[in-house]
Amino acid sequence: MTYFLEQIIIYNHFMISGILISLLIFIYFQINNLKILSIVLKFLLILNFSTFYIYLLSTGNFSFKIHLPLHLCYLTELGILIALLFKLPTLYPWLVLNSLGGGITGFTNSNLTDEALLIERIHLYLSHFNLLLFSLFIFKQKLIISKPIFLKSIIFNSSLFILVVIFNKAMGSNYWFTNHKPPGTNLTLLLPDWPYYVLILISIGLISYYITFKLLLINKR
Repeated sequence: MTYFLEQIIIYNHFMISGILISLLIFIYFQINNLKILSIVLKFLLILNFSTFYIYLLSTGNFSFKIHLPLHLCYLTELGILIALLFKLPTLYPWLVLNSLGGGITGFTNSNLTDEALLIERIHLYLSHFNLLLFSLFIFKQKLIISKPIFLKSIIFNSSLFILVVIFNKAMGSNYWFTNHKPPGTNLTLLLPDWPYYVLILISIGLISYYITFKLLLINKR
């Protein structure tokens, strides 16, 4: 059964992404209660992190080089959990600026190979689903991000990027894909080699930030 499920997930990335996006659309139009959305988000976040790390640690598959929540999407997901649990709405602008583009990227790309564990695949889908669900949660809150906050979020991410580069140098890891292209089927297959693909990915990230910033301005109407 596990093997069958794994084969479905490996070879049906866009089908699974499409199903999850359809679920998000349903949630957007059918659930307007922010308290319920918050509870669902917290449940999914805790479920995702706990099952992922308990499984990896208990089976001896955990690796500091690939499984820490240091990729921007997973770092953002952890930030969302902390912000919801401890009621820190000041983090919402930075989190949502990361979430919308990050969630879409995860549903249209994969950095996993055919040898990846089933739990890693489930973690990838659920993590990016959580990012997009949080984006819907924020949009329903009618949050508007000011230009100074927008710029501060970019500066904060730039600082994180530098710290991740230093960590990668020390640990021999590849978080944020600063040392080499990610494995799997993704956009970087079409991009030039290091360091140019890194610069292109940064540019795409900035464009995503700007689009999210503009979309939230719709809440002014």
